[in-house]
Amino acid sequence: STLDGTLFPYTTLFRSKLPHTSSVDYEAVYRIKGQLLDLAAERILKDIDVEDYIRENAWHLKPYLAFTMLSQKMHSSEWYLWPHEFRHYCDKLYDELYQQNKLEMRKTAVLQQVFEEQFTRLKAYMTDSGVSLIGDLPLYLSYESSEVWAHQDLFDLDDSGRRLSVAGVPPDAFSESGQLWGNPIYLWDRIQDSGFEIFIRRFRHVMRYFDLIRLDHFIGYVNYWKVNCPNSIVPDSAINGAWVRALPEAFFDTLLSEFPIDKFIAEDLGILNNDVCEVRERYGFPGMIILQFCFEESVPDAMNFPSDRFIYTGTHDNSTTRGWWDSLPENSPSRLNLAVFCKRFMPDNGLPNQDNIHDILHEVARISGCDRYIIPMQDILGLDDEARMNIPGTALGNWQWRL
Repeated sequence: STLDGTLFPYTTLFRSKLPHTSSVDYEAVYRIKGQLLDLAAERILKDIDVEDYIRENAWHLKPYLAFTMLSQKMHSSEWYLWPHEFRHYCDKLYDELYQQNKLEMRKTAVLQQVFEEQFTRLKAYMTDSGVSLIGDLPLYLSYESSEVWAHQDLFDLDDSGRRLSVAGVPPDAFSESGQLWGNPIYLWDRIQDSGFEIFIRRFRHVMRYFDLIRLDHFIGYVNYWKVNCPNSIVPDSAINGAWVRALPEAFFDTLLSEFPIDKFIAEDLGILNNDVCEVRERYGFPGMIILQFCFEESVPDAMNFPSDRFIYTGTHDNSTTRGWWDSLPENSPSRLNLAVFCKRFMPDNGLPNQDNIHDILHEVARISGCDRYIIPMQDILGLDDEARMNIPGTALGNWQWRL
């Protein structure tokens, strides 16, 4: 079939080849691959009837197809600025758009279908090879997304779709001024009335492709940092926010009635109050330990870390381990405590320095009490902060490092 065959002559692919660099040029990717995907979709549609796929995935796919079509027509995804007749999703709007733009919307749909089929084959191959796949599910949704546009009643928005409050976090280990994410806040009472449908559907979908799901910003399922937007104007920082309790018991009871607890990792980083810890322990969610945070106050008892925790040298939100080491003053507590740890528990590895720090923390993770440890590729390779993946709270320059 077209799915398994060659869609383009070799010369077309060769002309579209992107250079091998250490960072992703997203503008070039969108421009070049967008053209190839558009042509591929048109050719695949000659062999595939996408209508069944659209019907089977209508709940999330139809709003997405309508949203992407309107975004193209309006040259903007700012749906709250669209003409009034397009401000809210409904089946009638979808049907009208589909009749007028059938080919474009079918091309968008078939690319989703092919991706899911390819991902399904990849997952089966990984399972047969004994490799598990961990997914990361964000708590919040993008303001300019089909989900928010189609389900405005579930978010803290005014009648015109403007945000009345936004998500973020106060100052913490990642940012001295906090982080203003800008995502609209959930109206948890209304979401509960729907049986948490918008969440449960997302979880069902991703569970088809992943063995484990990391619950991004686990804290926010228990209590969330709410930053009000006076006159629907988003403030400049997250400092003037407040903690508001969500509905963790009702939500996790619903979630765990459908999925076993061993499918989840709680990304429990940030400001952990007693309520968050109590909820995590009561339900048995395995949390995370980040070694870069473990040496600042004392020499950690790493061998007695809880066995169910996932231990990382650092995450995508941290400096690389070498970058972290380079940023520490010579007499910093982290350097001094790590040296003591190495002398006491890893005498054969020598003292930590710029050249071996990534191997040192890797070994600390290995000998810790945690059953599972995760090492970012940058730390396996011993790279400095030129290879850092993400700086939380910043909009530009992230997610560009390339292996």
